[in-house]
Amino acid sequence: MMTQHASLAGQRSPAPATTASLSLVAAVLSRGRFPLTFSLEDGECLALFSLSETGDERGVVADTLAGHHPFVSGRMTVAGQDVTHRPAGTRGIAVVSRREVLFDHLTVRENVAFPLRVKGIPASELRRLTDERLALLGLDSIANTRPPGLSDGQRLRAALARALATEPGVVILDDIFSGLDAETRRDIHLRLIRLRRARALSLLLITRDRADALAAARRIGVMADGVLLQLGDAATLIERPASPRVASAMGDANVLIGLAISVDDDIAHVRLACGGEMEAMADPSLTEGDLVELCVRPNQIAPLFQRRQAATQEESEGCLPATLLDVIHLGDLIVLRFRLADGTELTVHRPPGTMAPGVSPGSTALLAWRAGNALAFPSGGKQG
Repeated sequence: MMTQHASLAGQRSPAPATTASLSLVAAVLSRGRFPLTFSLEDGECLALFSLSETGDERGVVADTLAGHHPFVSGRMTVAGQDVTHRPAGTRGIAVVSRREVLFDHLTVRENVAFPLRVKGIPASELRRLTDERLALLGLDSIANTRPPGLSDGQRLRAALARALATEPGVVILDDIFSGLDAETRRDIHLRLIRLRRARALSLLLITRDRADALAAARRIGVMADGVLLQLGDAATLIERPASPRVASAMGDANVLIGLAISVDDDIAHVRLACGGEMEAMADPSLTEGDLVELCVRPNQIAPLFQRRQAATQEESEGCLPATLLDVIHLGDLIVLRFRLADGTELTVHRPPGTMAPGVSPGSTALLAWRAGNALAFPSGGKQG
């Protein structure tokens, strides 16, 4: 697995004119974890896309940045101020989380006003600031409603308004889209975009959903088991992933196991476990004789369906013989599932209208791709 420093090698640095609203430098959040180093620019939404199956990783990040748990080591700044050892509530960070519930005995207005009351804001100013936050999130009409009477979307908007009450430098969105229906999810995404543009709001979204990360953020950090595997824009993560795990997570890449027969001019010639020999772009650390994980995205594979059952050796050279298992129509996309000779299953995406007549489960095909459209990584511990 790559360390965080290796995963960031070769990536573009932020433009000099930008200012970091949040910066982590070699920050270890809990014992046994790798250090995290990244920055959040003013007015940016950065997504941390977690591949871990449990919520522990996401909770640790949100709680430690907010100050509920101390750092093991490292440094954190907010708006240029070192807040590494400041207690929660004094870091200029607000957290919106499904774990941070509204007070059921208070109205929406009273919930939003609560952090302002704690700060001792005068009554006249408190009313003005509360009204402004309610209007900002479209909560005017339900200001006197208590949380049990709210929908999921209204409850989340109220939590956002409460988080914004004290004008934090950074708002952490801790898995806020989990459990929301599609319409509510779209509404919250649009509201966040408008908020960010109107107020230059800096957002750190921690999520386990790739679609939410892509919809909300220009830059995405892919995390697994406490390691920041890669940080970059969507195009980089999908087209130039730093590891097979990133390739699978961001591009739904098929991963095939094989052996590097040769590596020449950045092209690896790989003998696959399924029996075929294919080419791919070689990771810089790949050398001849290495075990290989060859990654190829479903939309980069071209299937050539055969009229007869078996292809000659000459016809199948540079291709993988496969049998079609299933055809799934998804409107603007056709998903094809194939089985290779060794039983490995492989997914192919094709646009509508490209399927030859008579193709159905059981049809045989030759699968091929251009070397530049696949990536070959050294398998296992050699990466990084």
